[in-house]
Amino acid sequence: MKFSKTQLEQMIEEEASVMMREQERGSGGLIDINAGPEEVLNKVPELLKDPKLKQIVRSGLTDAAGPDDEKIEIKPGTRTARDLQPTQSQIGAGQSLNDQAADEDFGGGEPTNLDRAIKGGKLASEGGEFPILVYKNWVLDGHHRWSQFITTNPGATVDVVEVVAPGIKDEKGALALLHFMNFALFGKSPTKDFKGANIYTLDAASIKDQALTQIKQTKRGNNVPEKLFKAGLIETPTPEAAANHFAKNLANLSGPGEFPRLVMPQPGDAGSDDGFATTPKGAGDGAVNYLNPVPGDIKESKNLMSISKGRLKQIIKEELANRKREKNNG
Repeated sequence: MKFSKTQLEQMIEEEASVMMREQERGSGGLIDINAGPEEVLNKVPELLKDPKLKQIVRSGLTDAAGPDDEKIEIKPGTRTARDLQPTQSQIGAGQSLNDQAADEDFGGGEPTNLDRAIKGGKLASEGGEFPILVYKNWVLDGHHRWSQFITTNPGATVDVVEVVAPGIKDEKGALALLHFMNFALFGKSPTKDFKGANIYTLDAASIKDQALTQIKQTKRGNNVPEKLFKAGLIETPTPEAAANHFAKNLANLSGPGEFPRLVMPQPGDAGSDDGFATTPKGAGDGAVNYLNPVPGDIKESKNLMSISKGRLKQIIKEELANRKREKNNG
């Protein structure tokens, strides 16, 4: 096979381009996803402001490694509530306790969230019923759903969805990935500051007082002791026993996690209809370019000829030998 000077120069240029991208990836890209959520929150908005770089977050299909190294999956499963661990350092006392101690039904009647916590599965909110989003046994989104299960029934089997993605090393990287997905798919990753009393700052006596108030002074609170008794969770169907049950469980809530509420991802607020309860389009096909993104990922051609360094040397050697023979024969 003969190659013109132009063809040889093109192959050399393409091989050099591939090698340069590999070197860029080896020395680290513009974002280190495993550095944690602050890394993404601080750096990705600046990339999106740059006309030349804003497409980098969606360049997973055209980067040097292709789509397979960044295919994200959201997988359904179950966990025992007490086996889960928080990543968030602030968990609301009211959000953890009040729906359970007041037997809140959101105007829809039974089953209430107390019924759901006793049974297991998913809890309800004004937005619907959603599983808890986890990485392994770490809660990423849904901390107050998890803490409600702990309040009433720590042994409940709860519905979860787990984010599974190549290159994610731990829960810190998983939180960062959710933010990166929000930016890539919706152009934003809004966060919320924490308000109210943090359950991790309250003792059992304070939690018990709050529980008794909800049980005795809310419309449906009087149902609580009997429901807990019938479920075998307390020995006597009294407000005192129910309040002690809630207080003991919440006072022993595992945690706190490492990260404040202000850096936690909110897929639902970003634009996900189901809060990433299923694999979103654009993530499952590898388009989200979260692993060491570099500028060269954006303009990578799908038809670019890729050739190994060894093969390139072999081709050049063969071509030089051909030309030498032609010269000798001439």
